Amino acid sequence: MKRRYIAWLSLALALVAAPHTASAQTKVKFTLDWIPGATHGAFFVALQKGYYKAEGLDVTIDRGKGSAEVVRQLAAGSYDMGFPDINVVMDFNSKNPDQGFPVLMSGYEEAPAAIFVLKSSGITDPKQLNGKKLGSAANDSTFKLFPIFASKTGIDPASMQIQYIEPSLREVLLAQGKVDAIPGQVFNSLLELQAKGVKKDDIKYFMYKDYGLELYGNSIAASRKFLKEHPDAVKGFLRATMKGLKDVAKDPEVAVKAALAYEPLLNADIERERLRVALDCCILTEHVKKDGFGDVNRERLQNIITLITKAYNLPRQPSLEEVFDPSYLPPKSERMIN
Repeated sequence: MKRRYIAWLSLALALVAAPHTASAQTKVKFTLDWIPGATHGAFFVALQKGYYKAEGLDVTIDRGKGSAEVVRQLAAGSYDMGFPDINVVMDFNSKNPDQGFPVLMSGYEEAPAAIFVLKSSGITDPKQLNGKKLGSAANDSTFKLFPIFASKTGIDPASMQIQYIEPSLREVLLAQGKVDAIPGQVFNSLLELQAKGVKKDDIKYFMYKDYGLELYGNSIAASRKFLKEHPDAVKGFLRATMKGLKDVAKDPEVAVKAALAYEPLLNADIERERLRVALDCCILTEHVKKDGFGDVNRERLQNIITLITKAYNLPRQPSLEEVFDPSYLPPKSERMIN
């Protein structure tokens, strides 16, 4: 009788606990900035290795359609968290202080922004883009930053023909010579052009950072509502993503495998090369190796805010606190590369 009672009690406790455990899983709708790839490996690794689940999170990851769209979705609350370009967030926050939100963790310590041309076009200097045709998706973060690059390099955007195109057609039209230049993240456009049949020797690009624009890039952010209602879930998401990011830094191949598991149609060799370029240029930078992932240099970010405010002729300059909030980050000891 005693054994039967204990067994019954255990079963009853299990039945009571089961729904409680399920309800403890906080749902997180997360949107990428762009088409999924190995550069998003930290998120896929954290999802597939159960790092999010261990934090009590039920995470879904969707592909994105550009940083401007991610910012709009977060402001509207249609997504809980996302991976927008921090510079696009600054623009939005200046114009929409009642809807604005900060980014919480830096992803690309150096912005991967670049303008791509074909060497066969004869364009060897950014100034030669004057009077040329530039094709871009309207919501592309690199395109949003183009006026600043133009001001640094002597380009008059008013002299150019801007053709708005679908993201999937961007590299196609450049390869076909139907546009003279395209903006894009270096590790995406470089590989996409090669996949479209353009020889590597015929690809030339101008990195924004090589022209005095030491910008930060994509970063993790949360909607105002989700941040207010689920601060612990946000901290857990960042902790789990940090674990995934450290796994990728130790062994980039895990990111390639995780990306392929998420999107089986990806080409493993292309993703391997894409991630190599991204790690070298923008993710595993010297600053990150020294100071760890996720945080920013306050003076550098303040200078960027001032620069973008003037370049975009924004209605007001957002404060540093409006743009970046490090209080949800794990401690520095957990953000260092071992």
